[in-house]
Amino acid sequence: MTASAIDKKAILFPNRNEAVALFPAAHSKAAEMVAALDLKPYKAIILILGGAGSMDEKLIPRLTQLFGRGIARAAAETSAVIIDGGTQAGVMALMGEGVAGRGYKTSLVGVAPAGLVAYPGDSAAGVPLEPHHSHFVLVEGNAWGSETTTMYDLAGALTATAPGVAIVAGGGAIASDEVLRAVRHNLPLIVIEGSGGLADEIADWKKRAALPDDPLMAEIIAEGEIHLHPLSHSVKGIERLIIRELGVDHVLIQAWENFADYDFNATLQQKRFDRLQLAILVLGLVATALAIGQQVYAPKDANGKLMRVDVNGARLLGWWSVHQLLIIIPILLTVLVTAANRFKQGSKWLLLRASAEAIKREIYRYRARAMYYKEDAEQQLSQRVEDITRRTMRTEVNTSALSPYDKAKGFPPYMNAAAGGDDGFSYLTPDRYVDLRLGDQLNYFHRRAVKLERELKALYWLTFIIGGAGAYLAAIEQQAWIALTTAIVAALGTYLAYRQTESSLMKYNQMATDLANVKAWWTALSAEEQARPQHIDSLVEHTEQALQSESDGWVQQMQNALAALRKDQGPATKKEEAPESASRPSSDQRSEQRKDRRDAGGKPADGKSRAKAEMPGEPDSDEHATGVGG
Repeated sequence: MTASAIDKKAILFPNRNEAVALFPAAHSKAAEMVAALDLKPYKAIILILGGAGSMDEKLIPRLTQLFGRGIARAAAETSAVIIDGGTQAGVMALMGEGVAGRGYKTSLVGVAPAGLVAYPGDSAAGVPLEPHHSHFVLVEGNAWGSETTTMYDLAGALTATAPGVAIVAGGGAIASDEVLRAVRHNLPLIVIEGSGGLADEIADWKKRAALPDDPLMAEIIAEGEIHLHPLSHSVKGIERLIIRELGVDHVLIQAWENFADYDFNATLQQKRFDRLQLAILVLGLVATALAIGQQVYAPKDANGKLMRVDVNGARLLGWWSVHQLLIIIPILLTVLVTAANRFKQGSKWLLLRASAEAIKREIYRYRARAMYYKEDAEQQLSQRVEDITRRTMRTEVNTSALSPYDKAKGFPPYMNAAAGGDDGFSYLTPDRYVDLRLGDQLNYFHRRAVKLERELKALYWLTFIIGGAGAYLAAIEQQAWIALTTAIVAALGTYLAYRQTESSLMKYNQMATDLANVKAWWTALSAEEQARPQHIDSLVEHTEQALQSESDGWVQQMQNALAALRKDQGPATKKEEAPESASRPSSDQRSEQRKDRRDAGGKPADGKSRAKAEMPGEPDSDEHATGVGG
């Protein structure tokens, strides 16, 4: 059957609103219905579930505000399509009035049994259709609940290309089946606590440590991603909650934008630092090789000076060029070392990486609603990101212009390759947190440890081989070239020192062990224990503190390595400021950080004291990165 085979007609209500009504056959497909509805462009789906019967009159004013100023406004803000039961009763009537009050900016689709409803132009008796809806899908059936399958087929077709959320207010037995289907379709549930009926029952069980005996309610509580919104709370709160669950959380978007900019610029600074250091090392080796070659092979006069012309008077251009290079290279090396110490790409890399990962830690705490993110979460995230960025811009980072991250590469960064289909915005249940954060980081440290071990062995073997080559040169009386092998070994040592390969390998192995212990602890908890808020807080905070502790050590050892590198590169570096002074928090900042950790409670998974500074997160670069998407 094609979309044109679905019966379609226009319904003109007394309020002059004209709605499109579909009358699909029993075998009509959801995609055909979506095509026939011809909805205006949308970016999200909102399902309204709950009471269609009589409601407590005392609740009507508050519910009217909630649907009109909260839900309808959020739907307009997110360009959402709203789907409900379509009749002029209960929450459907409130939803229709709310959409009308905002100027009909949102498509409102009612799904109901054709045999039980009435509308202008139809002589059948039944429950009137709500007159502010833009569309109706009137399915074959003469019993309430016969429309539920079609409603979720339609919702499934729409949410295949857009995020969705279900809102529960009041409700009875039929709404219970609808809510269960929403859970099985993996739709987040926003439950209006205090609206009566099913909504209050769900809210009550959600707050308990045990599950109900009713298997349907037990499945809703255990499997559902449930967010409670007390009816007494601000209607602005439910607007923000809906927007956040639909992936349009402006505060979270801003946090990800800050992370993306810092992460991108940290990678740029690291690449520039690595290229500059590599150039210094290579030029030093080239100068050594040329000097030895000139000493051994260049023609010299009786006084031991380099000959400019041969016996026939021809200019020795090759050796003359080598001589010029031996003059230029030391000058060039001085320029590069001075530039390295003036522009401080290494220090800026560490500071930006530290700030990026500090923001990422807050993002994952926020998405898991752990610790201090249970109430006023948006304000908390905004304030903490502001604190991080303010501290960063009080350092030498502000001497460079930050290049903006190109969102065309994927936003949030790395999420397009993240396991489990993480979008970077949705709420993280404990199990999702374990998969997308803890598990991802655990896999990352395992992979990096293997890679670093290979790199370390390769460099050590290269050092051994070159050392052996030096011994061989001594044996064949080519002592002049021993200086070159010595220089290469020294260059490899310098490379290993500033890359901190061996230390990083040990830290990665320890980090993998710590994270595995946290995961084992969580897995060993019973389902009831995993549902307790204090255990969820412990899971998130132990994971983030373990990552924080590891990264603190990494940044400190890299700062020491950079200081040693500058010292080794000559007197010109002595006047340059070490990165510790820029990256170490002030005493006031450390006091604030200790207070934050006291407020968080708990202790690290390894039983050690918490990290002393709030600076770096697990650096997310080729040198020291979190797992993709993690």
